[in-house]
Amino acid sequence: MLLDVSSGRFAEHALSFHLERTNPLPEDRALATELVYGVLRWKKRLDAVLLHCLHRPGKKLDTGLREILRIALYQILVLDRVPDHAAVDQAVIQTRSHCGSHAAPFVNGVLRNALRKRDAVDRLPGQDADSLAEYYSHPLWLVTRWVKQFGPDETRKILIHNNSRAPVDIRINRIRAAPEQVEQLLADEGAATRTVPLMPNCLQVAAIRGPVHSLPGYPEGFFSVQARASQMIAPLLAAEPGERILDACAAPGGKTAQLAELMGNIGLIVAVDVDAIRLEDTRQNLQRLGVRCVELRCGDVSEPEFVSSLGLFDRILLDAPCSNVGVLRHNPEVKYRLESHHPAEFAERQFSMLEATAAALKHGGTLVYSVCTTTTEETSGVLSRFLNNGDGYNQIPLDPTDVPSSKFVDPSGFFSTFPPTDYDPLDGFFAVRIQRA
Repeated sequence: MLLDVSSGRFAEHALSFHLERTNPLPEDRALATELVYGVLRWKKRLDAVLLHCLHRPGKKLDTGLREILRIALYQILVLDRVPDHAAVDQAVIQTRSHCGSHAAPFVNGVLRNALRKRDAVDRLPGQDADSLAEYYSHPLWLVTRWVKQFGPDETRKILIHNNSRAPVDIRINRIRAAPEQVEQLLADEGAATRTVPLMPNCLQVAAIRGPVHSLPGYPEGFFSVQARASQMIAPLLAAEPGERILDACAAPGGKTAQLAELMGNIGLIVAVDVDAIRLEDTRQNLQRLGVRCVELRCGDVSEPEFVSSLGLFDRILLDAPCSNVGVLRHNPEVKYRLESHHPAEFAERQFSMLEATAAALKHGGTLVYSVCTTTTEETSGVLSRFLNNGDGYNQIPLDPTDVPSSKFVDPSGFFSTFPPTDYDPLDGFFAVRIQRA
């Protein structure tokens, strides 16, 4: 799975593919998931320790061998559930299987060296961006930004949050079920849940022993898996039954389904995505959820001609593709693919999408622009450029009553869940509401 991720595959897809194919026992599935995500969360830290433990630091390692060593080091340095000797033994067995018996003594020696030198080679970082970036395994350019913006102590909290395990949040689909019905159904199957204050349609699920789609109620469309911060976006549009809505970047359809539910499944949602395969996944998801008011269209909403062909809309949701800096808990592999120029490049595309889709808004209509990232270029930067370049559009500041808690509305009237707080750590989402005069 880690080799698949290193070749460009997303961890979620690699896990799903291999675990569905091998169908391991629930406890083995849980451990495999923990090891994959754990290595990806802490990879730079693990590599720094590995470098100190090599007898020849310049030695070029086979990619499979490196992943085996990372898996073992993660168990030794971070996990407390696997005994050190078991982690070493399993690494040696894996090495014989994947790399040949000749490499087994090398792996055994490196890991024994790591055990002896653990306190010396795995020290907590200081206050500087370099050591914070290495230990918490984040891009240096991003950590440098946060240190300048928030200071080292707050940055450390952000990094720890990003390396934590994200809870499984589900959104009850009231088209087909009620929250108490789903809560009881999951409890009967031994899946513990807890309610979320001020979010009656949201449950957090603990102790999942298999894939989410195996939970009772999922095939029947009783709920969707959707992070809490993401669940707060669609309601900002305040969609009404009978309206014509554009969901401009719809796949995989979570917010589309939420809009349909908020509209009572009455009206029309034109759900657009540029990826035909993901749009088919969206169709199947909406069908599972009993959504009937959606028309799917494949196209690029940064192209004005395509957007114009769709007609005019009462409301538009533009949940734009972005750098995903706000959801690194879910996609830790993204950290190693991000470069400092990427936010500006995403911002160019986001601006093109915003300009094109805003032109399809009826006068007096509302558009919500949202991203699951926290960089200035992709958030307030895109908004400022749009409002400065175009006449006839105004930001409508959000009111604290528009969201579950006033702490999610910043002084500029934006929706923001960043930086995470100790008592309510959420993914980093940004949204702003715009009206056409």
